Amino acid sequence: MANKIDFKYSKKLLSNTLTYKFSMTLNFAITVFCVILIALYIIGNYQNFQDENQQWILSVLSFAAIFNSLFSVLLMVETTIKIFTEKHKIKNLINLVMLIASGIFCIFCTGTSNIIGYLSGGIK
Repeated sequence: MANKIDFKYSKKLLSNTLTYKFSMTLNFAITVFCVILIALYIIGNYQNFQDENQQWILSVLSFAAIFNSLFSVLLMVETTIKIFTEKHKIKNLINLVMLIASGIFCIFCTGTSNIIGYLSGGIK
């Protein structure tokens, strides 16, 4: 009895790992960042921001949305694997739906910001 060591956290589930939670939180934070950049661009149109600042906001939005789209796809693959290998299917299905919505939103943000940036550049 004295030689038996009981590890309290040895049977921890894979879905509760710190890496997965951090990745999902980072994905959510970047999605919120994209929404804030869209709001800042819209406000900048009414507050007469300089053209260089508006272009900078669009380029930051484009890069953040591209990164988040790729990150969402990787997390979708991981979550799909978790659906088939773990017990918590409802939680993983909800995560998958949120990742799909985030990915679609960021792809839309990327396309829209690139189109607006191209059109606002004018004819050269």
